[in-house]
Amino acid sequence: MRIILKPLYDGIAGHFPFRRSEWIMLLPAFGMWLVFQTQPDTFDTSASFSRLAGWSDEQGWGLILLAIGVVRLAALTINGTFHQFRFSPHLRMLASLTGLLFWSQWTLGFIDAFLHDGGAATAIIAYGTFCVLELANVYTSASDIGGEVKRLTRRPKRESGL
Repeated sequence: MRIILKPLYDGIAGHFPFRRSEWIMLLPAFGMWLVFQTQPDTFDTSASFSRLAGWSDEQGWGLILLAIGVVRLAALTINGTFHQFRFSPHLRMLASLTGLLFWSQWTLGFIDAFLHDGGAATAIIAYGTFCVLELANVYTSASDIGGEVKRLTRRPKRESGL
C-alpha cells in the first residue's frame, strides 16, 4: 500500500503549488454536493434559489456537482502522478471548462432570482468569483497544452557542414 501511496502523494504535492486554484475548486463542488445530501430542502430556504429550483432539484444539481468534483480530482491526480500521460492538461482543461459552465449557469440562476424574485445579490458575487477562478484554470491548462505541443514539435537543429 505504501508503494502506491508514496508516488501518488509526491506527484500531487509536487504539482499542488501550480494547481492550487484547481484543487480549491474541489471544495465548492464536493461541499455543495454534501449540503444537498444533508439538507435536501436547501432551495426552500431562500428566494435566491427560486430559478435554480425551477431548472432542477437539489438531487439533480448535487449529481452534477459530484461528477464535476470526481472528474477534477481524477484529472489532478493523473496530472501529478503519471508524468508520461501527456493528455493530463487536456483532462484538467475539460474539468475546468465543465466547472466554468456549471458555475456560470449557477450564477445566472442567482442573477435571474435577484432581478425577478427578490433574491440576494451576494450570491452573484460569490459564485461569479468561482467563474473567474475557473476561467483562470482554463487559461492555465490551455497554456500547459500549448507548452506540450511546443515541446513535441521542436525539431533538433541540423548541424551545418561548414
